[in-house]
Amino acid sequence: MHIALLEDETTLALEIQALLTGAGHTVEHYVDGHQIMRALLRDTFDLFVLDWHVPGPNGMDVLHHLREVLKLSTPVVFLTSNSAEEQIVQALDAGADDYCAKPVRTHEFMARLAALQRRMAPPAANPQGGELLPGYVFDHIERIVRVDGEPVVLTEKEYELSRLMFENPDRPIARNRIMQEIWGREEDALSRTLDVHISWIRRKLNIGANAAKVRLVVVHGFGYRLMKMAPTEGEAS
Repeated sequence: MHIALLEDETTLALEIQALLTGAGHTVEHYVDGHQIMRALLRDTFDLFVLDWHVPGPNGMDVLHHLREVLKLSTPVVFLTSNSAEEQIVQALDAGADDYCAKPVRTHEFMARLAALQRRMAPPAANPQGGELLPGYVFDHIERIVRVDGEPVVLTEKEYELSRLMFENPDRPIARNRIMQEIWGREEDALSRTLDVHISWIRRKLNIGANAAKVRLVVVHGFGYRLMKMAPTEGEAS
């Protein structure tokens, strides 16, 4: 997972980062609420670990921003030095998925994250591919996509880009995250390359802005989102 950690205690933050990276995750660390909110303008995360009391907007403010403003359902785990029932209930009612009390018990913390990851994980994908959305069948062996039964040949990068988008329908994905996933690095020089590849797969897979069933659209200032169109919308367009 790509994890955002909001924690202003340096020692604890380093400890948590070491635990998470050791388990194979990537971690972006932020020390105040303003930092993590700015990061949300350019990056996509799979999990948020939020300390309650931090400078600037606190953890609850960030949670409210995630749930009420950005409308994200990404899992959130709270870290709190106050294990009082009232505070825990407040966090859970506001949209948090779990919590851990400080000082963090490392084995419990990792077990809670692993359980949350299992609950949130999509069904296991067929390593050979399959139908990711109605009418779009991905063949991971031949590296082709069948659109309504017709084979479409893609380049390696086009295929991986298409696969990333189709495996995350209706989820905005940041440009930086896409470049990291497909090209293994985030560089301004790749920005034009990404846009060109987006243009190619839109045309080849018929997922442009006016497509009836599936549309790959720009999320301005952030990245791209693959949208599943409702039948009525598709018929109307």
